[in-house]
Amino acid sequence: MATVLEPLNPSLDSPISPTMLAEKAASITSSSVSADEDYTIIQSARRVGRKAAVVEDDEPLVDTTAAIAKNSKKTRRLQKQQQKRQQRAAARARPESFLDLPAELLQEILGHLRPSDVFRLQLLNSATRDFIQQNQRAIAKDIMDRRYWVLQRCFPLPVPLKEVDEQTQSALLNPRREKMTEIHKKPYQHIKPLDPQKVCSCPSCLVAWNNLNVGLDFAYFQGHLNHREPIPMIPRGSSPEWNKDLTEAHAQIVERAISSPLAYAAILETHLDSTVGTLLRQVRFPPQTRVHQHNKMISTKTLHPSTLYQVTERDANGSDEFLERDGALVRPSWDVPFNRDNYYALLAYVPNRKWSRDERRWLYYARGAHERDLEWTRRWFIPKPTEDGNQPAPIASSQPATTI
Repeated sequence: MATVLEPLNPSLDSPISPTMLAEKAASITSSSVSADEDYTIIQSARRVGRKAAVVEDDEPLVDTTAAIAKNSKKTRRLQKQQQKRQQRAAARARPESFLDLPAELLQEILGHLRPSDVFRLQLLNSATRDFIQQNQRAIAKDIMDRRYWVLQRCFPLPVPLKEVDEQTQSALLNPRREKMTEIHKKPYQHIKPLDPQKVCSCPSCLVAWNNLNVGLDFAYFQGHLNHREPIPMIPRGSSPEWNKDLTEAHAQIVERAISSPLAYAAILETHLDSTVGTLLRQVRFPPQTRVHQHNKMISTKTLHPSTLYQVTERDANGSDEFLERDGALVRPSWDVPFNRDNYYALLAYVPNRKWSRDERRWLYYARGAHERDLEWTRRWFIPKPTEDGNQPAPIASSQPATTI
């Protein structure tokens, strides 16, 4: 098929009119086409109404642009000012002393010290002293729970009389009771009797008072025992001035410990040092060997270190953990050392506990004794009401008892 279309307007110079276009189109359509000619029909595979899929072969663009570094005098000046501000802010945030730390963290730090170290730390300045005084109960509790878990159960504090109710106070100060318990208040040469007007005088508090005073007195004569020097003995019926001052000082410390937890922890620290020093005395202070006049060694009595609680120098770390060891061979501390002569044979004075062979552990029985003693005192020595139902007035302890 060869169809040649002539140009509609061979002459570009002459204009084409609409009439000429119509005539030319009619002549083309009216011309006959030969039957021998072939026609080729090309059909597109593209469907109508569906867009062709677009395949993107281009890689994603990555923005690699960066800010242009500023380099000018003004920029450098601003950078220096910013650095100075950051340095000043960091200096203000840095604590200048340990008092700038949080209170909880500072309390945790002080809880790892010894009571004697805490007392020395109070001498640093007034701010440190005020902080310790305000938080001494929590600090002392942390110290005793960590270092003196055993001793605080064996050496309880006596209860001040002001913490006892008025009805029980009248029973404690009853003259009839004071006369019946007079044997328990017999003064010792090395212990000052407690004041029943300040401290509860029930049997458990009386024993607690004596134990704490004995612990302080035993620690005072550790130098004599370590160097094997005799302890000064006091003749019966006499009371020298130095002994009065010593027992008075110990009584004041115990009275202070009743209201100050740190002072109480310091007493436990002192007694622990005395106990460890006694158990390790043969190792730390071995006996001197005597020499014969002809330079011959004289055989002395063999002194082996005590194996009580299997104590070694490693156990002398400021903790009473070794006192929880097996106590099958340990003699319980039933009796209070009533005389300083007992100090020579005293190894470890740890009262108010006993070893259970069945349970294989130490049993502590001091807790709850104060309440039981007060209950017994109220039962026997509270004045009974009269016939008219009125409660009689209690008789003061300084007044003699009268019978009706």
